[in-house]
Amino acid sequence: MRPARMVVAAVLAVAVAFAYRLSPLTVWFAVAIVPAVVYSIRGLDARERQWVAAIVIAAIALRLLVIAGLFVSTDHSMVPFGSFFGDEDYFIKRSLWLRNVALRMPMHALDLEYAFEPYGRSSHLYLLAFVQALVGPSPYGLRLLGVFFYVLAVVVLHRLARTTLGRLPALFGLTILLFLPSLFAWSISVLKEPLFVLISAFSLVLAVKLAADTAWRSRALALAGLVALAAVLESVRQNSALFIGFGVLVGLAIGFVARRPRMMLALMVAIPILLGVIFRNPVVQLKTYAAIQSAARQHWGAVVVSRGHGYPLLDARFYPDSNAISGMEFLETMRFLVRGVVAYVTVPLPWDAQSRTTVAYLPEQMIWYVLAALVPAGALFGFRRNAAVTGLLLGHALVIGAGAAFIDGNVGTLVRHRGLTLPYLIWLSGVGACELLERSTAEDAEDAEDAEVQS
Repeated sequence: MRPARMVVAAVLAVAVAFAYRLSPLTVWFAVAIVPAVVYSIRGLDARERQWVAAIVIAAIALRLLVIAGLFVSTDHSMVPFGSFFGDEDYFIKRSLWLRNVALRMPMHALDLEYAFEPYGRSSHLYLLAFVQALVGPSPYGLRLLGVFFYVLAVVVLHRLARTTLGRLPALFGLTILLFLPSLFAWSISVLKEPLFVLISAFSLVLAVKLAADTAWRSRALALAGLVALAAVLESVRQNSALFIGFGVLVGLAIGFVARRPRMMLALMVAIPILLGVIFRNPVVQLKTYAAIQSAARQHWGAVVVSRGHGYPLLDARFYPDSNAISGMEFLETMRFLVRGVVAYVTVPLPWDAQSRTTVAYLPEQMIWYVLAALVPAGALFGFRRNAAVTGLLLGHALVIGAGAAFIDGNVGTLVRHRGLTLPYLIWLSGVGACELLERSTAEDAEDAEDAEVQS
C-alpha cells in the first residue's frame, strides 16, 4: 500500500474511532443507512436514480441536522437530554431503567416500579433498552434508530409503488412521506411510530406477494411471514395485529371485487340486504352497541380528561357525565359515527385554531385536504393499474383510520394517528394527481389543435 493511502486510512480509522467514542450509534447508523440508500436506487435508470438519490440523501441529511440542532440547543446543565415530544422523555427514561435492570445496576425503587408498569408497555421499549445495553446511554443516538426505520420503510413502499402503480406516483409519494412536517417530526423521535411503519411496510409487501404469486409455496411463506410480522407488531402496539389482519383481508377483498365489475354491482345490491339480515339479530345489535359505547367513552376521556385541544363528536349532554353514554339513543349514536368520519378528515378546521401549534400546522392541513381529495380519483385509476395493490392500500388505510376516527378527541393525537394512514394513502393520491394532470394536459393539447384547425 502506498504511504499516502496508509496515511488516509489511518486518519479515517482515527476519525471513526473518535466518532464511535462520542456516539456509537452514529457510526452504526452510517453503516446501516448506506445499503438502504443503495437499495432505493437499485435498478433505476440514470435520470430517476439521480432524483431518488437526491431526495433520500437530502431527507437523511436534514434529519441529522435537526437532531444535531436539538443537542446543541439543549441546556444540559438543566436537563439530562432534550426532547421534541413529552412522550419521548418517558420512553428514553423507561428504556434506561430497563437497561439498568438488565445490567443489574442500582436503582431507586420507584424507577424499578415504573420500568415494568403496564401503561405504555411495548417491545419497542425493550429494543431501546437492548441497544443502550450494547452501546451505553444514547438519548440522542436512539433518534437515529427511528430515522433508519422510517427511511427504510419509505424506500420499501416506494419500490413497491414504483413497480405496481408507476414511477411518477411513486416519486410523488416518496417526496411527501420524507418531507411532510408532521411525519418528519416523529421520524426523528424515540416513539414507536417509525418501527410500526417499517413492520407495516414489510407486511404490505408480503400481502401483495400473497395476492400476486401463483406458487403455493411462495404464498405459504408470505402467509407465515405475515403471521410473524403481525405478532411482532402486536408487541409494539396493542391490537395492531388485529388491524393488520383486517387490513389484509379487507384489502384482498377490495382488490378481488375491483377486478370483477359484475360482482361489484351484485355486491352493491346484496351488501345492504345482508347487513339488514345480520343486524336483525339481537346479539349482534347488543355487541355492536357495546363496541360503539366503548369507543364513545374513549373519545370522552380524550376530550375531558386529556390535556390539549379537544374536539367533540358526542352530543353536548354527554360531556358533563360519562355515565350518560350508557343511554345513547339511535340518532345520537348515528350522529356520533358521522361526526367521527367527518372529523377524521377535516379536524383541525382552519377557523378553529386555538393555539400557536395548531396555527403552525394549518399549512400542512391544507396539504392533507388536497391529498385526501385526490384519493378517490387515485383509487379509481389505481384499480386499472394494479387492483390488488390498490385494494390492499385502501384496506389498510380504512381499517387503521376506523380504529382512530371514533376514539380520538384530541387534535394532536388525531394528527399523529392520521399520519399512520398516509404511508398507504399517499400512493393513491400520487396516482390521482398524475392521472388528472395528464388528462388535463391532453385536453389542453387537443383544444390547442382544434383552435389551430379552425384558424
